[in-house]
Amino acid sequence: MLPFESLSENKSDSYFADGIQDEILNNLAKIAQLRVISRTSVMQYRSDGKRDLRQIAKALGVAKILEGTVRRDGNHVRVSTELVDARNDNTIWADSYDRDLNDIFAIQSEVAQTIANKLTATLSPEEKKRIEEKPTENLEAYDLYLQAKLLVGDVKLNYTFGNFEQKLRSAVDLLQRAVQLDPKFTLAYCASVDPNDQLYLYYDPTSERRAFGDAAMNNALRLQPELPEVHLAYAFHLYRIYRDYEQARVQLTIARRKLPNDAEAIVLQALIDRREGNFQKAIQDFNEALTRDPHNTFSMEELAFTLHDTRQFRAAEQVYDRLIGLEPDRPMLKVQKASVISFMETGDDAALRAAIAALPASLADDRAVLSQRLALALVDRDGQLARRLIENLQGGEDDTNFAYVAVPVPIDCYSLLLARLEGERPVANSSFAEARERLSQRAKMSPARADLLSALAVVDALLGKKAEATTEARRAAEMLPISKDALNGPGIVINLAVVYAWTNELDLAFETLAPLAKIPNGIYYGQLKREPYWEPLRQDPRYEKMLAELAPRD
Repeated sequence: MLPFESLSENKSDSYFADGIQDEILNNLAKIAQLRVISRTSVMQYRSDGKRDLRQIAKALGVAKILEGTVRRDGNHVRVSTELVDARNDNTIWADSYDRDLNDIFAIQSEVAQTIANKLTATLSPEEKKRIEEKPTENLEAYDLYLQAKLLVGDVKLNYTFGNFEQKLRSAVDLLQRAVQLDPKFTLAYCASVDPNDQLYLYYDPTSERRAFGDAAMNNALRLQPELPEVHLAYAFHLYRIYRDYEQARVQLTIARRKLPNDAEAIVLQALIDRREGNFQKAIQDFNEALTRDPHNTFSMEELAFTLHDTRQFRAAEQVYDRLIGLEPDRPMLKVQKASVISFMETGDDAALRAAIAALPASLADDRAVLSQRLALALVDRDGQLARRLIENLQGGEDDTNFAYVAVPVPIDCYSLLLARLEGERPVANSSFAEARERLSQRAKMSPARADLLSALAVVDALLGKKAEATTEARRAAEMLPISKDALNGPGIVINLAVVYAWTNELDLAFETLAPLAKIPNGIYYGQLKREPYWEPLRQDPRYEKMLAELAPRD
């Protein structure tokens, strides 16, 4: 289904047209005998008068395409639709609906059922009932719901670009207004869970924000616990906020029975599989999701990461190339590809340096770029360049390259690492003590966060606080064992080995590292060979032996 075109210049009518298209698509996706391509892959084909249906169909892997237009005039709406066989440009079916706005749900249902009939898909009685069911009797609430859904959809469509806090907050506000108009609007409560969860994870990690998501989820469960959309929202909520993968899978299984075409549900299954250590199953799931949403860059990037996690570097490289082709305006993808493939696999940083050098001048002072350059300076033990880059970062925090957990740490943590690499004993340095205290306070405020405690343990090891570092690192590994989280658990154990290395417990360091060379997302050859965290091990003969075991094979 290609994006429906609004025949009005009014921006709100354009939102309405997009919303109608999404709801028809959602109705079609409820039919088990159809394969429906998701919104994120079709929105790039907005009408510009030059759409080549054959080329689009080939890119999406489909034979039939639905097009349409929407004209809204006050309380009147006209929806025109056309189902086309893209292989020969023949129209299979076309119709127009001139109705009162109050009939919009009936229009959406009729279009979905007619298309199913034209495609010889048989609807079960339950599918028919669900397609015909009205989500709300309040059209104003429905309009607000459509606007909010499109805002959240735009965030998912462009999640890699920029800050989306305002869009997410706007979506929450729109949905709050919707449920005030109709307190029994279950789908609006479901839709509210996602932006609240994203705000909590990325912008507003407060108990109040988490409670907003909890309240929306509880209202949906109270009103219509049988709806598959409720179970899917609950599965995401359990996965993201509570990291309860077992119960998330239970809810997801219920949802998928009635949402056979939902690509997001398949992606969530892949994410849960990966956390539970089923990496090959996760790869299959991501590939399945991409058959229903072939241009979804989130799914593609997660597939590339998962292939990398399992050391399938050539396959990961191919996925990155597809991703770069889809997003040529995202130059950092080439940096990412070089980092997680070329450097991790071989320890050769030439491709990574070339990718950074090729970045546009506008990104020269970008914090992610400066952080990547700082990591390379530390790999080279180039203290002068590292100090200059630390100064350019102008304080603040970095959440990409310190140790082996992606948590925000004060920039001075890098200065501490550099000091130790250069043979200093920086125990009395006030800036290091301040950085350590900031990280410690954050860990205390989030006692369930093993990753924060793990990062603190590495800092304490560099400060020479052996007892504290060892206790913290072991505690973090107990809180988040690999058996509980196969994706992030290995990084916690790698940091335990780092702590042992810097506290002169070399036997324990090598003992801890040994199994990490054989598991997904464990230690990689490039990391062990080049990264500064392993400096204390390099004079030990066991280091070269382990490197040889990790070395890439021809």
